[in-house]
Amino acid sequence: MVLADGHRVAAGGRVKTPWHVFVVGILALLWNASGAYTILMAQAGRLPDLTPDEAAYYAAQPVWLVIATDISLLAAIAGAVALLLRRRAAAWLFALSFVSIIVTNVYDLAAGTSRALANRTAAIVTALIVVIAILELAYARTMAKRGALK
Repeated sequence: MVLADGHRVAAGGRVKTPWHVFVVGILALLWNASGAYTILMAQAGRLPDLTPDEAAYYAAQPVWLVIATDISLLAAIAGAVALLLRRRAAAWLFALSFVSIIVTNVYDLAAGTSRALANRTAAIVTALIVVIAILELAYARTMAKRGALK
């Protein structure tokens, strides 16, 4: 059965999961996992082609900032997995990741240590990360509101 708003409903009145939930979930998982790998390797000083100034940046980070960054990475990965499993928790996990991204970036900008201040490419990548985090959160919230997530 198809509702007036275009949603498909299975027997029992449950909204069927749209195909794009799986596409977005897979893309979010790939994006967030690759970002987590990059940051975690950089924090460990093991990222290939890590410049001396980048290595110094990661080495000088306070422990709380490293933890907050890692929370945002892991929450985003967990959010993508929750989306693939069609769980409403995806929205909360993406929200946690987004808040952590904002907190860490605001601190870095205020301290004058943000990689976004290093060059134009870093600024664009930082902005892209924030925009994608917003889109992931908005998408998960929308799917939860529509009943596509349990």
